[in-house]
Amino acid sequence: MAISILGAAGIFVLPHSYHHASVAWHHVTALGGIELRVPASQAGDAQAILESIDLSQSRRNAWLRAATGILLLIWIGIPLPAGGLFARRAFPAAEQTVSR
Repeated sequence: MAISILGAAGIFVLPHSYHHASVAWHHVTALGGIELRVPASQAGDAQAILESIDLSQSRRNAWLRAATGILLLIWIGIPLPAGGLFARRAFPAAEQTVSR
């Protein structure tokens, strides 16, 4: 998204390690993301543009996207994860003891 926004503003952007990410996308987080390089003469403008982006809009209607995704998975026949859809359980699991 940042590459497109800066390109639309006329700023030349070189996405360093972009091709690595296109081949092994699962390594991108471990590598620290994709570094964007711009000419030194345009660095101030690029930084101002990137700081002006409002990222709070991306969470709008998140529940609708999640519900649509779940319905799509069910429709095409992929079972939902056995552990649930959330990283943290709403209620802690009860302790189980085994008596012998």
